[in-house]
Amino acid sequence: MCRAEAYKLYSRKPIFDALGVQLFAVLHEHIESEVKDFWPRYWGGAILFDRGRNFFQALGGGKLLKEKFFSGFLLNPRAIANYKRAKASGFQQNFKGEGEVKGGLFILGSGRSGIAYQFIERNFGDWAPLAEVIEICTQLQKQQQGQRQLEQP
Repeated sequence: MCRAEAYKLYSRKPIFDALGVQLFAVLHEHIESEVKDFWPRYWGGAILFDRGRNFFQALGGGKLLKEKFFSGFLLNPRAIANYKRAKASGFQQNFKGEGEVKGGLFILGSGRSGIAYQFIERNFGDWAPLAEVIEICTQLQKQQQGQRQLEQP
């Protein structure tokens, strides 16, 4: 998740709070200076370090989604367009860190209901559609309210 995407998502926190959704950012590497720059400037919530990269492997169906900088970014018009979009947002960019692991987003339902939505970064810099993410969370809240009403005598 790039800084611009993190900021855009976290800036909608009041919406997610109203829907009863908790937000977490998951990092695949821990570079102290980068974490300090990222939090709380771009992401004000909880940050988890996934030392084993299990979250990222889950996004890839059990394998880590990686691509080399040269082929995955420099030779990929979509990734270059994504970079330009992020840069145009006015957020400071950098190329620190490993830079080959692709990320994404999971929305988990309550209890044992599992994954309700997933977005996988296919091209470097792909962002989960925010309106779609909010819509899925809204649907989950409605489902939970409906279940609570059924459980009440």
